[in-house]
Amino acid sequence: MIHPEIRSLHDYWESLRAGRPVPYRAEVDPRDMACNARNLFILEDLGGGNLRFRLAGTALVEAFGMELRGMSARTLMEGRARESFAALIEETLAEPGIGYARLSSVIGGGETWEILLLPLRSDFGAVDRVLGALVPVSGKPAPAGDERLRFRIEDMTIRPVRDAAPEAAPFRAPVPVAGFAEGGQQAFAGPRPVGGPGRLTAIEGGRSEAENPPAPRRLPRTHLRVVKDD
Repeated sequence: MIHPEIRSLHDYWESLRAGRPVPYRAEVDPRDMACNARNLFILEDLGGGNLRFRLAGTALVEAFGMELRGMSARTLMEGRARESFAALIEETLAEPGIGYARLSSVIGGGETWEILLLPLRSDFGAVDRVLGALVPVSGKPAPAGDERLRFRIEDMTIRPVRDAAPEAAPFRAPVPVAGFAEGGQQAFAGPRPVGGPGRLTAIEGGRSEAENPPAPRRLPRTHLRVVKDD
């Protein structure tokens, strides 16, 4: 299953890049999105495997019961899945590619979530940002309790970005948007109706460290690659 919010963000990102391999972070404008910005986040790769939240939507802050800004992306996962998740993010940036994973929470009834990872360029041109969405398949996450929300990885994939078109759209000048400025503390806010379908393919991966060896950090370039949970 691909959640409508995931499809809508994928479609927005595809329209934003307009044939280029990767759009710029400064071009992202929530006013143009059909998806709910409360479910969105932006990550930054600081190098050396240091992957941090730059922004997180209010729905995610409420679901986790804490502010995610500045925290490591690995903290979303339980211990055994952290390195696999970091490898998925790093390969999304290195390819560049479209990363997708289906997750299950380790608390409560094991609720299913979906996450989408889309690469972005910084103003200096480096592909070191990730625009993402994290949504519960049920549509409404269980309220945060005494135990923090963490995930296992059910399966995940990377789909390489299609080649750029001969006449790619130029970089658009940044437009300051309330709730989207990384220098501030505001979170994403403001829903809109979801958009049309996108095309992502999810295929099954491993289930545990005991059953599968750790996934390599860099994989050979193919049409579709799978990063298995370790």
